[in-house]
Amino acid sequence: MPRNTLASLAFMLWLALLAAPAAAQGDAQDAPLRPEDSYTVTFYDENDFFAGTDEHYTNAFHISVLSKDLPRYAQEPFLREHAPWLARALESIPLMSGRPAGTTYNVGFSFGNSIYTPVATREEALQADDRPYAGHSYAALALHAKNATRLDSFEIAAGIVGPSSGGKFVQDSWHRLINKFRSRGWDHQLHDEPTLNLTWQRIQRPLRVDLGRGWAADALPHYGGTLGNVFTYANAGGQVRLGRNLPADFGVSLIRPGAIVGAPGDPGDPQVTGELGYNVFAGVDGRAVARNIFLDGNTWRHSHSVTRKPFVADVFCGVSVIWRRWTFTYTHVYRSPEFEGQHDGQVFGSFSVGYTF
Repeated sequence: MPRNTLASLAFMLWLALLAAPAAAQGDAQDAPLRPEDSYTVTFYDENDFFAGTDEHYTNAFHISVLSKDLPRYAQEPFLREHAPWLARALESIPLMSGRPAGTTYNVGFSFGNSIYTPVATREEALQADDRPYAGHSYAALALHAKNATRLDSFEIAAGIVGPSSGGKFVQDSWHRLINKFRSRGWDHQLHDEPTLNLTWQRIQRPLRVDLGRGWAADALPHYGGTLGNVFTYANAGGQVRLGRNLPADFGVSLIRPGAIVGAPGDPGDPQVTGELGYNVFAGVDGRAVARNIFLDGNTWRHSHSVTRKPFVADVFCGVSVIWRRWTFTYTHVYRSPEFEGQHDGQVFGSFSVGYTF
């Protein structure tokens, strides 16, 4: 295992050990919150730095804010105050409104940037047999409808691929910061293209086992799909978790369409009580891919492209620590080859920090 990965896992273990004494003493100043009163903001960063490489899916960041639990989408304060027309429109979306009694709703907002490069980033010439250079910047609106055992999410994301996404600037700035050479082939990146993607996902919790003394395990299968000029695919998979003070949320997610999860689902969850919680998890996500702009190239203009593989899978495992409403998660990911000529799959790390308030 690469040293970068070992260092990340060691940091998570150190964080849990550091948190334990303080959590045992309690924090009288932090009164428990309720899910219907609490918002969750999460910052994600994914980078193959954790695997000691700099290629393919090389960096991404994502920031999301998920509202408190709502009786209706139209009760979200920002929408009610500034965009009542949008609130009314959200209420009419099929599958996401008019649910059975006991359903609560959340509204999420997010934005992010992702960067893709070929392997030979020191070369200025076009790498015809390797994936194109590409950057993608986007913003998204997400709707959640959930009960104790199921979360349905619908997301609409809009953005831009190409030079205007700032991919070259972000990567060059990061490489300058860490004193690493800058990639030389960005002149061959995809052209500017506006993007639009619609995503629907369902996550279920058919099994939760209480093991005593605060320990529990659960299983979280999921399935869904996304449609648009960035990605078009159907996906399915799941994850299993084992931990102490395991939250009744819907697990962790990588940066991908429909990725806003992790908000508290129960008044006893450590995100709102402030108690110490920790868990380990493992999972898989498989995708039948009909479009991936980062491999297929621009939709309406000729650009560099490679032959996309129709089936791709992510296999992942990690650890999550929840302390005083902060959630720290590290996920180590293996992604199977995505295009013809890619000799090996890719390994990257995903680190996220969330706060519930």
